[in-house]
Formats: sequence, C-alpha cells, structure tokens
Amino acid sequence: MRIRITMLTVLVATTSILLFNCTSPKENKTLSESDIPPGHAQIVGVVSKIEPVSDDASLTGPCSNAPCIALVKVTSAVYGASFPQLVMEKDIRVKFNFTLEKTTPELFPNMKEEFPGLQDGQEFTALVSHLETMDESAPQFQIYAYETN
Repeated sequence: MRIRITMLTVLVATTSILLFNCTSPKENKTLSESDIPPGHAQIVGVVSKIEPVSDDASLTGPCSNAPCIALVKVTSAVYGASFPQLVMEKDIRVKFNFTLEKTTPELFPNMKEEFPGLQDGQEFTALVSHLETMDESAPQFQIYAYETN
C-alpha cells in the first residue's frame, strides 16, 4: 500500500511538472531599465540600408570582408543611464561588430555564438552601445549581438 501511494505521488508530481513546463509563457526579450548597463539601450530596429564594404586599404578584420555598417530605423528603445535619447522611426548609423553577414568559421574561426545575418527591411532586437567620438564619419552606435524578430 505504501509503495502504491509513493508511486502515485511521483506520478502526480511528474505530470504536474510536465504540464507546468509545457504551458509556461515565452520569455520576454525586453529588459527593464535596471537591467541595461550605462551607455547602452535595448532597441527594436529595422535595417533600412546596409552600407557596402569599404575600399579602405587600412581596414582589417571581418569588416574588410563583410558589411558592418547599416542605417537602422529604431522602433522602440529602453534606455540605460547616460544613453542619448533616440528619435523613434528615424535612422541611426550603427556598426555591427560581428558584421551583418551570417557568422561563419571563415569570418570568425574561434567564435561559438552564431548570428543569422541581417538584410534590408529585417527587424531585430539588440543591446546597442553609444560611443562619444570626435570623428563625425564614424558610427556613434555599436551592436555586438542581436536576435532576429
């Protein structure tokens, strides 16, 4: 009798766990303001235009082989401290440090994380950092990682 009650308890507990896990809500991708580091913002954006690879001979690394800079229309943002206010639905120039191409072993031989690449018109979510630069031609915003929506 005792074994039967124990087995029934285990069965009910296992079933409850499975049902709870199968019906749990999707993880929210949006961070709260307190989770965003200073000088950063989490944005949802759409790639407006990808700039071609530069012919600059001094350029090295993956950005000499694949496009890294794009105009991005920001559709929403959650700000960390010290991040400038963005104008929604207006383009900003952004450097994608791991390029806008799909990550491959040829571009990044030691990289384990993979990014699918982005194209014009594609929506994504990313943590963007702001850079104070003297060079007006350089992008003031950088993205290291993103998720397609």
